[in-house]
Amino acid sequence: MVESTEEHVVVHIGLDDIDSPFNGCTTHFTYMFIKKYLLMNENIEFIDYPNLVRLNPSIPFKTRGNGAVALRIKVRKPYKDVLIKALTNSLTDYINAYDVKSKYSPGVAIVEGNIPVELSRIYMKALTDYVHIDYLRNLLNKVNNIELPLGISRGVIGALAAIGWPQDTDCTYELLAYRLIGNIGRERCIDWNSLREVDVKYKDYVFNNYDHVEDVPLVAPHGSDPVLLGIRGNDPEILVKYFNELNLCEAVDGWMIYRTNQGTDAHLVLRSIDDVRPYRTLCVETSVKSRPKVLRGAHVVIEIHSSPKTYAAFYADTSLTNVARDLNVDDEVIICGSVKQWSNNTNVLNVEKLYIKRKIIKEIHNPKCPKCGKRMKSLGRDKGFKCVRCGFKSKEITKDINISIISLNSLHVVKTSKMKHLSKPLSRYGRERKCSYLIPTSKWIEVYV
Repeated sequence: MVESTEEHVVVHIGLDDIDSPFNGCTTHFTYMFIKKYLLMNENIEFIDYPNLVRLNPSIPFKTRGNGAVALRIKVRKPYKDVLIKALTNSLTDYINAYDVKSKYSPGVAIVEGNIPVELSRIYMKALTDYVHIDYLRNLLNKVNNIELPLGISRGVIGALAAIGWPQDTDCTYELLAYRLIGNIGRERCIDWNSLREVDVKYKDYVFNNYDHVEDVPLVAPHGSDPVLLGIRGNDPEILVKYFNELNLCEAVDGWMIYRTNQGTDAHLVLRSIDDVRPYRTLCVETSVKSRPKVLRGAHVVIEIHSSPKTYAAFYADTSLTNVARDLNVDDEVIICGSVKQWSNNTNVLNVEKLYIKRKIIKEIHNPKCPKCGKRMKSLGRDKGFKCVRCGFKSKEITKDINISIISLNSLHVVKTSKMKHLSKPLSRYGRERKCSYLIPTSKWIEVYV
C-alpha cells in the first residue's frame, strides 16, 4: 500500500453510472477530467494506472458495459478540497451535457488513506451478486473515511466496488480511444483490414480484439458511445504500438490506458449448487441429471439439480451446443456462467464455460445367446429375444449394458465474439499475474485536442 506523507495524502476516487442508454461514458468522463485538471497538475501524482473495473454482467439495470472506474493518486493536502470541488463541478457539467440523469444514478466516492476491508467485500458482491441499496447503507454506517460528494445513489455501489478491487490479483490492460465531440453519433471510421493484420502481429500479447474465426472486429462499441475503440491486452506498451499501427479514418480526441480486471474470470467463483440464485455469477461442480434437450432455435438445456429444478442453458450462438448435446446422464462437469430466472421461476445457468471432468460412456447391445453365444435378435417391445443361429427364445433375458468412465478434463468456452468483458479467453490461461498498484512506466495517456 502506498503511504501518505506529511505533505501528501493518498486519495482513491471511485466513479460509476456516468452514462445514459445513448450518451456519455464513465471512462470518457474520467479521461476528460484527467485531461483538464490532473494531467499536468503539480499537486497530483498518480500511483496507479486508472482502473477500469467490470462488475456483475447479469444485473438487469447495469450500465452498458457495467464498468466502474477508480483513480488512485497522491494529493498535496491543501489541494484535496479543491480537487473534490473540481471533480463535482466537472461531473455536473458532464451530466447536463450528456443527459446522464435520464436513466442512471451517477455515483462518486472518495476514500482517503487505507482502503477499508469492507470495500473488498462490496467489490466481490457487486462482481458476483446483486447488491441492495440497504447493503450500501449498512456498509456506510461501519466505515468512517468515505466521502460521497453527490450523496447516496446506486452509482455509489459501483464506485466503492472499484476502489475496493483487491490488489495482488490477476489484471489486464485496455487502451480506450475517444472520439471528437462532433463525431459522436456518426458511424465509426476504422480500417478493419489494418485491425485484423495488427491483431495477428501482436496475438501473443492481446486478446478479444478480433474474432478471426467469425471474421468479426470486437474493439468498437455500438451507437453514440464516445469511445471509438478499445484494445485489450496483457502489456500496456504493446497496446500503444498496436494503436499506432492502426489505420483510422477519423481523428480522435486522445486515448488512455486502464488497468482492468477484464479477461480474468474474476466473476466466476466456485459455489455450491444450493447457492444458485438469480443474478449470481458462479461455477458449480455437479453431475448431469438429464439427457440434453434441444429447444427452438437450437439452444440446448440440461438439468443439473433436481430439487429445486435447476438447468444449464447453452445458447446456439455461443458454439457450446455441440458439446452440450453430447453430454450424458451422470457426466461430471463444472459449469460456469450467470443465473437468470425463466418465466416459470426456474433458475437457469447461462453457460459461459464448460469443464468436463469425467464422461459416462454407456454401450447397449442385444444380449448374447446363453447356448451358442450369438447376438440375439429382438422380437419387439416386451416380446423378448430370439437367437437366429440356434432358435433359443427368452422373455426374461435383457440387453447387455457396458458402462465405462473416461476422464477428459476438457475445457470448452464460448466463441470469442460472445465473451463477456470479464471472461478469460483460452489464450490467457497460464499468463495470469498478480498485480498491485502500478505506477505507469510508459506513456499511458495521449491528448491530441
